[in-house]
Amino acid sequence: MKKVNKFSINQPWAITIIYMIVGVNWIFFSDILINSIFSDDIQEMSRFQMIKGVLYVLLTGLLLYYLIKRLYDQISAGKRELELLFTNPNLGIFKVDEMGKFTYISPNILQIIGYSDQEVIGKSVIDFTPEEHLDQDLEKMLEIKENNPDRGFIINKYLKDKKGNTAIIKVYGIVLKDKKNNKTSYLAAFQNITEQERFLRSLESKNKKLQELASDQSHLVRAPLARILGIIELTQEVNLNPAEKNELIRHLKSSGEELDKALKDISRKMISN
Repeated sequence: MKKVNKFSINQPWAITIIYMIVGVNWIFFSDILINSIFSDDIQEMSRFQMIKGVLYVLLTGLLLYYLIKRLYDQISAGKRELELLFTNPNLGIFKVDEMGKFTYISPNILQIIGYSDQEVIGKSVIDFTPEEHLDQDLEKMLEIKENNPDRGFIINKYLKDKKGNTAIIKVYGIVLKDKKNNKTSYLAAFQNITEQERFLRSLESKNKKLQELASDQSHLVRAPLARILGIIELTQEVNLNPAEKNELIRHLKSSGEELDKALKDISRKMISN
């Protein structure tokens, strides 16, 4: 379904339409008024026509000032919001050409990879890719080029900072096209997600270690627990003499101590991990 543009005097086409309507109505109705008042006096009609022209320039000038100022204020407010947004050191924007070379990047990139925006401009995206992620990035870039240009893209991009460390940014990009609908460049917003990714990987690593620990230690818990349950069931179902009861109590104590040791060992390993 085709989207219908709502009328707003903050739109350039709306300003033009309002100016045309006011201009045409001024000319039409003012001429009718002059002809009705000065139909027989050519000199007075000529003088009033000059006054009418001056008033027209003044009124339309004020109208244009009001409309243009509204549009300018709206643009300025949007610009201030963007400036406020990108003062966040973890957020920014960049632009690359069809060859993948940076043509613009917000200055806060310095706080992420240690390079100033001037050091980045003109360099290829690949120039800042860690070697271990090079093939992956080349594959992503090829996929973006071959995708439908009307679709945006979201990728995780690895960057090598000035100290050789790896930073991770999430990129939200769109394709820019010229009047002939040809691709010209790519514009993207980015978010530094390095700390979030490290935290997630840390959680995944700990979860894996806990699973391995549970698997390794489960038999150490099951063995004494099974003996304890067996002894309890035996005492309930079999009539035992005092010597046999004492022997079972000794085994019960031994199994309880073994279970306690196993639980303490698991607890210690969980804390250390």
